[in-house]
Amino acid sequence: MVYQAATSFLLGTGFALGIGSPVEWLIHKYLLHATPEQRKMLKFIRNASVAHNDKHHGAFKGPAHYYRDITNENEVIHFSKKDVGVIAGIAGIVGLATDRAYCFLAGNNSFDGNDAAFIAGTVAGTMLYYGAYEFTHHYMHDIGKRRLGINRTLGDIIQGNERDGKLRFSKPLLDTICNTVEFYVDEHRSQKRDGFYFEPYLVGQLEKETEINRKNDLSDKKAIITVERETSERILSQLTTMMIQKEREIISSMSKSEKASYLFQRSIQKCLRRSEIFRGLDDHHFLHHFRFYDGEDKKDVKKYGKNLNVVFPLMDIVMGTKKNSSRKVLEEDRYLWLCPNSPDIKPFSLPKPSASREEPVAAAA
Repeated sequence: MVYQAATSFLLGTGFALGIGSPVEWLIHKYLLHATPEQRKMLKFIRNASVAHNDKHHGAFKGPAHYYRDITNENEVIHFSKKDVGVIAGIAGIVGLATDRAYCFLAGNNSFDGNDAAFIAGTVAGTMLYYGAYEFTHHYMHDIGKRRLGINRTLGDIIQGNERDGKLRFSKPLLDTICNTVEFYVDEHRSQKRDGFYFEPYLVGQLEKETEINRKNDLSDKKAIITVERETSERILSQLTTMMIQKEREIISSMSKSEKASYLFQRSIQKCLRRSEIFRGLDDHHFLHHFRFYDGEDKKDVKKYGKNLNVVFPLMDIVMGTKKNSSRKVLEEDRYLWLCPNSPDIKPFSLPKPSASREEPVAAAA
């Protein structure tokens, strides 16, 4: 009896995880990015779409503000507790409907512990997938606090602390620089070191992309480039030294409990930085924060309609919404390059609603 209940529970869990990618895709496309017509159908749809499409994407807008910075540091990136309850409730209803449909086809209309276990497994599987979504999505944006600090220091070194918002580097280059610097920060925050080793690719790519900026290929206004006086390797070494010193200052100002929590978060981020899976998902989601034309003829409205899956991009591939987020594309397409030291300091806020529509109430990010 226990074995049968456990089997039913696992079947329910597997069922929920199996439909996770399609369900996530459908919710993301038709609820969180609902059209104006769809928003009029239900208040819940409008609230969810305003919170995600308008507020979350308005705050974490690529390419300048994909990572958490001063413009979006107070914007919520999680679903509310009420919404989590709604998700669990819907999962239970789907599990019940699936179980009853199976029993009907099998000619068995009874309801016993095995049926309840299947429904419970469906809820558990849904919560597991949702938990993976929250965890992944959180660190995609929140890890940007660290990346932004490194990126800004790098940009300021290159531009001589004269931020103009015109400097641009590719995401793969900035991520690799950040990962390398973070490695040295973790290894040497408690000891001094004079020299650091940087891969030839990293040094060469920084020189290449800096030269593109110097030639003014990306803007009408020239960025102030000081690299002529320093090699890229010296810049990376200076950047690393500065970030190690900042890390020491951060840790020295913490209490024991704060330090323990901080180092725990650092260990999670360290694992994610080393994960090719996380990096691939991060690049995939990065393009979701760009608005692309919803049509090949470029006459339709620009929408956040690409790379809708966060956890498992299977449905994006099936439905044709997968946009190439390979390292090669992110390095070659300059439209996707990031400003490492954006001078923006104004916090993000939604425009005030017009008198013809209701005040939006944020439901889920």
